Amino acid sequence: MYHHDTDAHASHPLTRLGWTDRVAEAFDALALTSPHTLVPARVAAARRGGAEVLLPGPEKAEHAPAVRRATRTDPAAAPTSGDWVALRRSGDTWLVEDVLERSSSLVRQGVAADSHDQVLAANVDGVLICEAADQGPNPGRLERFLSLAWSGGSAPTVAVTKADLAGDRLPEALELAASAAPGTDVYPVSAHTGEGVDALARILLPGSTWVFLGTSGAGKSSLVNAIAGRTLMATGEIRQDKRGRHTTTHRQLLVLPGGALVLDIPGLRRVDVTGDTSAVDRTFDDIRELAELCRFTDCSHGPEPGCAVNAAADGGDLDPARLGRWNKLRREAERNRDRTEHRLRAQDKQRTKTYGRIAREARRHKGGR
Repeated sequence: MYHHDTDAHASHPLTRLGWTDRVAEAFDALALTSPHTLVPARVAAARRGGAEVLLPGPEKAEHAPAVRRATRTDPAAAPTSGDWVALRRSGDTWLVEDVLERSSSLVRQGVAADSHDQVLAANVDGVLICEAADQGPNPGRLERFLSLAWSGGSAPTVAVTKADLAGDRLPEALELAASAAPGTDVYPVSAHTGEGVDALARILLPGSTWVFLGTSGAGKSSLVNAIAGRTLMATGEIRQDKRGRHTTTHRQLLVLPGGALVLDIPGLRRVDVTGDTSAVDRTFDDIRELAELCRFTDCSHGPEPGCAVNAAADGGDLDPARLGRWNKLRREAERNRDRTEHRLRAQDKQRTKTYGRIAREARRHKGGR
C-alpha cells in the first residue's frame, strides 16, 4: 500500500499537487546553477512543442531550446503528464527550461523495431487497473497491465468495474481477477450504484498521484467522476460490439476533492511489455517462487528433471494457461530488451559519426582561416 509523505513542505503552494522533499531538492539544485530565474510547476497535459502546467493555477508553456534539442534526441525526454518541470519567463511566455528527474514513469513499449518507447505518465505513486466485470476480466490483458505498472516502479491495484452489470457472475469475475493478480488488492466497484467507491477512494491519499489504466469502455472516466462526486471526465456509451468509445482523448492530471491526483489514460487496446523481465516475474510472483524450488538454478522449465514449475502444473496446483502466459511474456520482454539495446547502440553510433563530422569541419575551417 502506498504511503504519502504529507508532512513534506506542508506550506508550499504546490503541496496539493504532490510537492515533496525529493522534488524540492531536485528543483533547488537546478535553480542554483541556472543563469535564469526558475519557478517549479507540474505538467497537467503535454501538447506538441509545449505543455499545460500548474503553478498551481493553470498556464501554458512552450519548450525551451534545450528541451527541444533533448526531445529530438530522445522523445521520452519530452515533458509529459505528471512531470515536475522548471519554468522561466521569456517576455509574456513561460518556457519549460528543464524536466526534473522522475521518481517513476509509466512507459509503453514502442511497437515498431525502430520506434521509441512512449512515456504515458511520470512520478506516479499508484496504478489502478480497471477491468469491466461484464466483459471479463481478461487474465492475459490484466497481467500485461500489471507488468506495465511494475516496470514503471508503481504499485498496482485492480478495480473490477461495472460490478452491477455482472449479476451472479461477480464472484467468478473477482476470482478470475485475483488469480491473475495474486497479492494485489482487488476492489469490486460500480460507478452507477456507488458500490465499493468509498472503499476505493480511501486508498487515494491526498497528494498521491494515480493513473487509471484499462481498455476503452472499462469505466475509468465514470469511476473518476464517482470518486470525485461530480463530473470531471466525459463518459460515453458502449458500442454494440462491446468495445468502448474513446471518451478520454488525452492524458490530463486532475485533482480530486479528496486531494489525490488522477490521470485517466485513453483506453489501451495493445499493451506490449517492456524489456524488464523482473516486472514480468513480479506479476507472476507465484510462479517465480515455484521456480526457486527447481533442482537446477538455470532451469528453463522445459524437459529438465526436477522442475518444480512443471510439477505444479502437472499436479493441478498451477494453471497451465497461466504458465504459458508467463513464458510468452518473458520471451516478449527479452526480445524487447534486445531490440531497445540495439536501437540505443545505433543511436550512439550515429551520434559519434555526427560529432566526428562536426569536428572535422571545424578543423578544416580553422586550417583555411
